[in-house]
Amino acid sequence: MNITFWGVRGSAPCFSRDRVHFGTNTSCLEIRGHEAERLIFDGGTGLVALGDHLDRTDYAHGDVLHLFFSHFHWDHIQGLPFFKPVYRKGSRIIIYGRQGVETVLTNQLVPPFCPIPLEAVTAQLEFVALDGAVTLGHFTVTPFPLNHPQGSLGYAVEAAGKKVVYATDTEPDGGEMDRLLRENTRGADLLIMDSNNALEEAERRKGWGHSTWRDCISVARDAGVKTLVLNHHDAFQDDEAVRAKEDAARAAFAGALCAREGLTLTV
Repeated sequence: MNITFWGVRGSAPCFSRDRVHFGTNTSCLEIRGHEAERLIFDGGTGLVALGDHLDRTDYAHGDVLHLFFSHFHWDHIQGLPFFKPVYRKGSRIIIYGRQGVETVLTNQLVPPFCPIPLEAVTAQLEFVALDGAVTLGHFTVTPFPLNHPQGSLGYAVEAAGKKVVYATDTEPDGGEMDRLLRENTRGADLLIMDSNNALEEAERRKGWGHSTWRDCISVARDAGVKTLVLNHHDAFQDDEAVRAKEDAARAAFAGALCAREGLTLTV
């Protein structure tokens, strides 16, 4: 599997000169497998950049895009109306998420929220409300619940004996959600996890649904993860702050690094 990060920020895009190294766009992750197999996780503003890339390069007519949403907060859906394949006749996009996924996302393309009407969509859109694992070519994708306001889904992606876990927007609960996160992450080659909160922010941000780098390392150690990618950087953290987070995490867990836009990893 080849994993590419197109958006790694949380809450809001942050176009600023002191944030360009790690990136300014909100959540979007691409996983590619054999041949044309392509999975996309979340549709933040990073999805706009991915759509432009697909339009200019390797998105063949007739390829199917599988787009999984963790949840429906703005920073995870706001790129969809500007995703070029949506307006490409002949494209087929299958969209997965929690119950209500079709209603939430089609209602995004209505006034006064968006100047682009739903009628402008020429791609074939299909919606799947997840109630368990799905098999897509060589991939098996297993959703599991995360601790976040209004709920969120993590995803365990397995193919050819490899396992990648995407667990954005989650906060330790000291109970069942922590157990499920570790259970679904166990033995993963790569864990991509929310590290939105700085250590000093964690106490006053209880209930916000986010983690610190120490929380991520705790999960990685307990689950026997090989590589940990700290993701969903707070919009107010500049490059210096994210580098400091990465240095601290690496000192505690050798396999840790921070996500940045354009980073591609292979497992």
